[in-house]
Amino acid sequence: SFLVSWTKGFKSSGVEGRDVVALIRKAIQRRGDFDIDIVAVVNDTVGTMMTCGYDDHNCEIGLIVGTGSNACYMEEMRHIDMVEGDEGRMCINMEWGAFGDDGSLNDIRTEFDQEIDMGSLNPGKQL
Repeated sequence: SFLVSWTKGFKSSGVEGRDVVALIRKAIQRRGDFDIDIVAVVNDTVGTMMTCGYDDHNCEIGLIVGTGSNACYMEEMRHIDMVEGDEGRMCINMEWGAFGDDGSLNDIRTEFDQEIDMGSLNPGKQL
């Protein structure tokens, strides 16, 4: 899992473009006072659904509405053409946080949208 870029005001030098799992493993080794390993890296949306699904096995959606928004949902494998196999279910992360970063929303953005964007921590991102 490589960090492409920091968002939402987070900054730490020497991390962008690097494998965050390897960095965390090295930090754990340096501490030397506990023995754990990283088996998965998930975003807030998937983590939210997994946490709720632990108690409620009927949980179907993870939704984040905060400084940004995103969603994930459970889908039947038979409806997913990109992977082999029809058995079981898979979490689909919508990852719409960067929707519009490519300019696809420029035609409908108002002057107010542009003003807010220019005052944000990451202008042109997370529209």
